[in-house]
Amino acid sequence: MTDPVSLTVFDDAVIRAIADENDVPEAELREALADHQQTMATNPGVEDLVYEWRKRFEDPVLHRAPEVFVLGVPPTVWEEFRDHLGFEEHVFTAVTAVHQEQTLRTDDVAVEEIAPDHVAIVVAR
Repeated sequence: MTDPVSLTVFDDAVIRAIADENDVPEAELREALADHQQTMATNPGVEDLVYEWRKRFEDPVLHRAPEVFVLGVPPTVWEEFRDHLGFEEHVFTAVTAVHQEQTLRTDDVAVEEIAPDHVAIVVAR
């Protein structure tokens, strides 16, 4: 289901590096990232999902731009996606690492902005 539009929020270098570091084929990682983005876009939709997280969690939006949201959420959010999408553990680890690394590499979010008990999630708009 690889959808290049939904992956434009990620640097190719980040995806390649995380794939190599986690011994996950790059094509498999890209497909998993696209599946995750597509799930957020269609179920229930990006704006609705971010609105729900804003109600459930204190200040989760770290950065907002016309093409992307970057949020800090509890790990349980990722666990729900893992279970829903049926990610194998090594793929799940790589997918979450891409989101974390992409967030750390952006100038729009300082690492201190992510609560210690939260993890980053990048959502294409």
